[in-house]
Amino acid sequence: MKQDNRLCRLLLDWALICLGVFGSLFCVITAFDLPVPGVIWVLVPLLSLGLGLLFQGKSGKYWALGSLALLLLAGWLLRRELLEAFRNLWGLLCGRYILGYDQFLDFMPREEVSPEASVPALICLAVLEAWLSTLSVRLWRRSFPVALALLPGIVPCFILTDTPPALLPLMAAAFSLLTQAFSQSVRRRAMGEENRAILLAALLSAGILAVLLAIFPEKNYEPPISWDELNREMERFGREQGNRGNLLAGLGGSPDEVDLSALGALPNRPIPALYVTSSREGYVYLRNSSYTAFDGTNWTRGELEDWDQSALFPYLSLSDGESLTVETVEQESKLYTTYQLTTLPGGGRVVSDAYVENLDGRQRYTMRWQPEPGSVSPDPAYDQWVRAHCLELPEQTRQGVLAWWEAQGGGALIQDEAHLQALAELVSQTAVYSRNPLRMPAGADFCTWFLNEAQEGYCVHFASSCTALLRALGVPARYVTGYVIYLSADTRCEVTNLQAHAWVEVWLGGHWVQLEPTPEDATEFSGTLYTPGTRPVSEPETTALPTERGGEPLTDTLPPWTETRSQSTRDSVSPSTAPSGGGSGSGSAAPRNLTLLWCFLGAAGLLALILGHRALALGLWERRLARTDVNGKARLYYRRIQRFHAMGGGEIPPEAERLAKRAGFSQHELEAEELRFLRQLCDQQGFRVCNTSIWKKLYVKYILALI
Repeated sequence: MKQDNRLCRLLLDWALICLGVFGSLFCVITAFDLPVPGVIWVLVPLLSLGLGLLFQGKSGKYWALGSLALLLLAGWLLRRELLEAFRNLWGLLCGRYILGYDQFLDFMPREEVSPEASVPALICLAVLEAWLSTLSVRLWRRSFPVALALLPGIVPCFILTDTPPALLPLMAAAFSLLTQAFSQSVRRRAMGEENRAILLAALLSAGILAVLLAIFPEKNYEPPISWDELNREMERFGREQGNRGNLLAGLGGSPDEVDLSALGALPNRPIPALYVTSSREGYVYLRNSSYTAFDGTNWTRGELEDWDQSALFPYLSLSDGESLTVETVEQESKLYTTYQLTTLPGGGRVVSDAYVENLDGRQRYTMRWQPEPGSVSPDPAYDQWVRAHCLELPEQTRQGVLAWWEAQGGGALIQDEAHLQALAELVSQTAVYSRNPLRMPAGADFCTWFLNEAQEGYCVHFASSCTALLRALGVPARYVTGYVIYLSADTRCEVTNLQAHAWVEVWLGGHWVQLEPTPEDATEFSGTLYTPGTRPVSEPETTALPTERGGEPLTDTLPPWTETRSQSTRDSVSPSTAPSGGGSGSGSAAPRNLTLLWCFLGAAGLLALILGHRALALGLWERRLARTDVNGKARLYYRRIQRFHAMGGGEIPPEAERLAKRAGFSQHELEAEELRFLRQLCDQQGFRVCNTSIWKKLYVKYILALI
């Protein structure tokens, strides 16, 4: 009979382990559309059954250490294959997370990832989960390590709202965890009631899950906050956090300083920033701030002086022009302006020649501008100031960029506009466009490093290096940030953070004109998601660049493209454009109901609260016992005996009352045998209470936390 009980317990433990491991593994597989390793159908049951036979009795710990050594040895021998498999698995997860959280772009693997290459990682996870679950259930008889073992398959599904796992594996994992948690106390005490405890806990777990699904049916569930409200809150939070990369790169918020040594990854998730309406079709550069002073790694505004508006905006004498209306999603401290302005936007104050301050906090303003530049005479004082401040350069940077220029076969002087375009084209070819390039080495000169060593960069890298090179060649230039947009006539166009841009302003003909050194495949020019190794633009590759390079005259405005480009919106994002390149298409499907996820989270949170309270209460009880003397321990045991007696734990023997009085009033300590008697009586009383009813057992164990 005893042998039959052991076999039954082994099978019950084995079933719980398999349910938990398969549930955890298939949670992440179904949530991210990962391939299913066929070998796990045989590997997990056989491994958990074999380890279950070994992990018991006094020799179980030795088998556990031996099997751990074998796992470590196998991991070391297969370390290269496993590292590559986990790199692919991590890339697949990050590729989906990037759609909701731009921060994951910093952790995205640089190499292409493949779903099939992640199969060894899934097998490894299955082996580790089976090993740790079997060790916890059979040898330690604790449920907390099992929960930790199953987390790698469950937690990734809850990071993004559109990656819910399938119902069956989620319920299997929850059922396994609940059953083990409810039966843990009896199994640890080894009172011969393990099988009965597991079966009762299984019934209770199934009942809890059934009640949750009955109370919160998927079709009829109405959350306390609507999904529209939740999405609005998520979008608001996303605007604050999702544009972090742009802010660090100085492409948003108009900081007083741009630190090139701290450049990181740019966002790859479109977040609306502006809405622009123009009376003329074509490309428009919306200027936010310009930076004059450069020390090799930092752009700052430099000296700010008060200038007459006619010196800064020579076209204000014209009374008409094309109209341009800007609407910002949030209130910003500076107004966006374009070039050749004939009227300034209302509510703005010009601060030197650096930016236009938004005095009234306006979120909608209109300006007029002249599409074609004319001949103007520069203000002599301002012209002299520009040539004094926009040619300054650290000597290390000057020598580095000039050495690169000579190595490229460049001429000594920039003589005309065609030379400027050729220089910008040359700078654009020094590196590949990437929104997640490597950081600058510590102590290096940024422009010299980028032109000679860097393999990739984005607009900040190209614009900074081009500005430094122009200054070294005697051409006044400065670094500018803002947005670049293609606008359709009389159409309200959405502008996202993907179109935040940096470019170069060159002092030419008495006014500032823009020069574009960023490669043509930059995300800013199309507004679409960036995919490493591919062109982000969706139009044919014969489409002209925003600035017509290759000898065309440099002008203040950009010629319109022949094709009509539509700005991307948040609705157009799909996993097929995510940087991971792999394996998931749920992003383009209809929204999936997250009711089951919320139910699971609620149940998991309640379970964690109950188990945490129980662990804390038992820990405090053990600490009180450890800190007090023998008589103090006796008094503590007797108080607990009285509580069990009040709940139906049986009569208190007179001997226990006598020992409790001695412990409370006598100066002599009780004997060890007397203390052991009280402890055993306390255990017996608790056992009787637990056998009274299942509900009283749950109350004593998880609410009062007495056992």
